[in-house]
Amino acid sequence: MTETAEKRSVVVEADMPYPVEKVWRALTDSECIALWFMKNDLVPEFGHKFTLRSRPIERWDGEFQCQVLEVEENQKISFAWKGGHPELKAFGRYIDTMATWTIAPNADGGTHVRFDHDGFDTSEESNGCYEAMTKGAQSIMRTLNKMIPDFDE
Repeated sequence: MTETAEKRSVVVEADMPYPVEKVWRALTDSECIALWFMKNDLVPEFGHKFTLRSRPIERWDGEFQCQVLEVEENQKISFAWKGGHPELKAFGRYIDTMATWTIAPNADGGTHVRFDHDGFDTSEESNGCYEAMTKGAQSIMRTLNKMIPDFDE
């Protein structure tokens, strides 16, 4: 019998005063994403492999390898998110997770935004990574909300 390791998720939600189309562009346009999150080569097409580029830490090159798993225009984009290094002690070593951005219109013309980052190990050695990703998700949601007005159509 095979045991499945327990996993945990980071979930962050916010209501933003922008129309769905504007939020969707901010979440799926590579140039916009680079301004509020990380440099990247995302193309919002099923199966597309891309890299999120952060700053290098310890022996890690700062790159996350990703692949688009689902795209529903103006509604949802999901992607596999992998990266790290076996000796990356300060950050929690290596992650093999899935990220999903889901958006829906609000009655006031704004947009409800939800970010789910699933698949974090529950081991003690992964606590640093989980905590960093939780704080990071909260921070990027605030940054996204502030920067959307700067993205031209």
